[in-house]
Amino acid sequence: MKICASLGSADDIRSKELEKADMIEIRTDIFDSVPPNILRDGQEGLLSFKGEITSAIPKGWSVDIGEVGRSVVGSHVGDVISSYHDFSGTPCTDDIVNILGSMDGDISKGAFAVNAVGDAVRLFDASRRVGRRHVILGMGELGKVTRIRQRNMGNEFTFAYVSEMTAPGQMSVSEMRELGDDCIITGIVGSGIGYTRSPRMHNAAFKHAGINGTYLTFDTPSLDGVGDLIRDFDLKGVNVTKPYKTDVVEHIDRCDRVSSATGAVNTIVNENGVLVGYNTDVHGIEMAFKMGSVDVNGLRALILGSGGAARSCAYFLSENGCDVTITGRNMDAVRRIASEFSVTAREKESVAVKGYDIVVNCTPLNRNSDRLEYPIRIDQIDHRQTVFDMVYGDTHLTDVAALRGCTMVRGEDMLVHQGAMSFELFTSVTVPYEVMRCAI
Repeated sequence: MKICASLGSADDIRSKELEKADMIEIRTDIFDSVPPNILRDGQEGLLSFKGEITSAIPKGWSVDIGEVGRSVVGSHVGDVISSYHDFSGTPCTDDIVNILGSMDGDISKGAFAVNAVGDAVRLFDASRRVGRRHVILGMGELGKVTRIRQRNMGNEFTFAYVSEMTAPGQMSVSEMRELGDDCIITGIVGSGIGYTRSPRMHNAAFKHAGINGTYLTFDTPSLDGVGDLIRDFDLKGVNVTKPYKTDVVEHIDRCDRVSSATGAVNTIVNENGVLVGYNTDVHGIEMAFKMGSVDVNGLRALILGSGGAARSCAYFLSENGCDVTITGRNMDAVRRIASEFSVTAREKESVAVKGYDIVVNCTPLNRNSDRLEYPIRIDQIDHRQTVFDMVYGDTHLTDVAALRGCTMVRGEDMLVHQGAMSFELFTSVTVPYEVMRCAI
């Protein structure tokens, strides 16, 4: 990996981070001139012009001239880089290729805001078609993968920051140097998942296991291109969360037994280009009940919700001798689950909460939700019941359950156990529960 350290302030010139970089970028909107003796042995310099070209260009330095013609620089420079930035989005592949192909620099650089996983895939496709030396990068959290996978993108180099980001989605020089081209990349795919603790948990597991890897967040409004993302960027696999656990089945090659039985996938493993779906939620549910010392056999359970988590819960409970009822706001989805798993569907208005031994929340409602109405009246819960909220952290439901003295099954325990199983599927390495639990 060839790393260009982009200096964000004058103080950065004294940072030891620069020793880990292959190139140093000096921006004219921050520096009036190139600081003397800034390059170490073997390092290259890049002078990026923001505005008019008035600074002297050191001999042999590369120069980023933006979108102006190369005639504005002399012949004593190194590579001339023409650059284009789109801070709003990523155009179609043909447009990217045309934009970069029309530049007259030795290297064409394009940076585009990545708003969905399909945008990152278009950047990859463009990198294969542009037909000239290039640096094509995605900006934002979803664009990080284009920065790490320099080799896959065919980029001449990649950028990293010293003390603060100079572009959205940059990682530090130290992070990039440690990861390198051959690191393992995993992550989580969902929508509206800025809250997720999975990166903390999995990155702690990587560190404990001594594995050179990183776990990224792919918060995307659409699953379009998710299969190509995994293959193109050599992701080892991804977790899948709301609202995609059922829809993602259409984007993979095959499912294991449990994910086929539940109709829900929360883990995809890239097995040499073949994308295999797994459901580790069922294991997480089982272990959470065990840690809560609750044997579900012979009990009556009420499930709230109708998404992928509800499907996994209905499967586990019905397979383990529990009499299951499910309710929710989307009764069409509730009835489908009831039919598939031979459980009872009820309209939320007809549910008598006190008639159940276990109440399981599989809706995404938490303390920060815009709407706080559960499908049932949670004030009817009493101390004889077990409450399992799959939403980790304290919620309105867990507040009531704790106040009433209910037996509690924790969403955090489910999260960690499903995550540990996913990590093992990704890496073939078992990490102790305590390592991942402490991280969240």
